[in-house]
Amino acid sequence: MNEKLLEEIGLTRGEIVVYTTLLKIGETTTGKIVEEAQISSGKIYEILEKLIKKGLASYILKDKTKYFSAASPNRIVDYVHEREEDLKQKKEELKKELPALIDLQKAKVKQETRLFRGIRGFQTAIFEALDAVGQENEILGMGIITTKGISYDVIWEKWHIQRIKRKIKCRMIFSDKKSEYYKHFLKMSHTKIKVLTGVTPAAVDVMGDRVLILTHGKEPSVLSIVNPEIAQSFTSFFNSLWNIAK
Repeated sequence: MNEKLLEEIGLTRGEIVVYTTLLKIGETTTGKIVEEAQISSGKIYEILEKLIKKGLASYILKDKTKYFSAASPNRIVDYVHEREEDLKQKKEELKKELPALIDLQKAKVKQETRLFRGIRGFQTAIFEALDAVGQENEILGMGIITTKGISYDVIWEKWHIQRIKRKIKCRMIFSDKKSEYYKHFLKMSHTKIKVLTGVTPAAVDVMGDRVLILTHGKEPSVLSIVNPEIAQSFTSFFNSLWNIAK
């Protein structure tokens, strides 16, 4: 019996033990369940009540005594399906609440510095930054190299697709132009690129009031700094490089 799988679909350890015990011994009283499952007598009714609510157990009265029994294992599939439907509904409800939650975050976070690590953290950082940028902003990127690796290229491809859909303009300074990756950006709409020869240890992006300092490799990281003054400083630095780039 794969008890780990039952845990992953939402059953507690206690519920699993009691349910499988009921399957083995059939209709019985709490005393027998406690004895067979080695569950605390103080918790047995709470666990049985949860199983009943999930449709995985039921009871009948005989001479004022409750006899419990397990539902068919097929009911577990129905339970999973009901959870999926419930999650879909909650997902739609959450979408409606997102604007209010985002407003709360914007109201509270005016300046912050966070470090994201790993490929998942890298992805979270750049998409979070994109979500905070409006059409009135122009995204600036410098120190862009063309040898980051396929996994990074896929992430950035998805990122730029979202950026272009939102019609957000972008200027980028590449460190070289000897790749198909560079040529691909030449064809992008809402995008301007130049080249300033030289490999930099990290790329820097400016997105509104946010500055991202990115490192690629086996252990990628993104330092995200939300600070209008720092963003303006990097913007000025970018423009000075843009003027001499080709």
